[in-house]
Amino acid sequence: MTLTTHATIGAVIGHAVGTPFLAFIFGFISHFIVDMIPHGDTGLSDNFRIHKRKRKRAVAYVVIDAIVALFFVLLIANTRDLESIRTFSWGIVGSVLPDLIVGLFEVTKAPFLRWFIRLHFFFHDFFVQRKGDVPLYYAIMAQIVLIAYLQTKL
Repeated sequence: MTLTTHATIGAVIGHAVGTPFLAFIFGFISHFIVDMIPHGDTGLSDNFRIHKRKRKRAVAYVVIDAIVALFFVLLIANTRDLESIRTFSWGIVGSVLPDLIVGLFEVTKAPFLRWFIRLHFFFHDFFVQRKGDVPLYYAIMAQIVLIAYLQTKL
């Protein structure tokens, strides 16, 4: 999933649960559950992890997604009368943290993060390895529709 999708789901969770701790925990758990849905980024992931010379496209995708997510979250936070910005924020942090840890590992190759990378990709590739992935274009379109729907729940 895109960071924007994870952040939106985290925001909705934060809005729904009411306490920062639960927002973070449920946001974190939601990341793994939502990542199980095939979402078209297997090729980008392979380009980054396996085909080293094709990294630029994968990095560009992540950077653009991160910028869109940041602006989207700020837009929601500044245009809604949110009851608790703290629970909203912690839901978002929990939901995007697993991808940020993956990025940290890719930059540092820190051995103490390897277990987390295996866990993350176990969920991320759960159905993709069994059934195949969907085209990235369709996945992005579906996520845009999901984001549009979820933002109405805030």
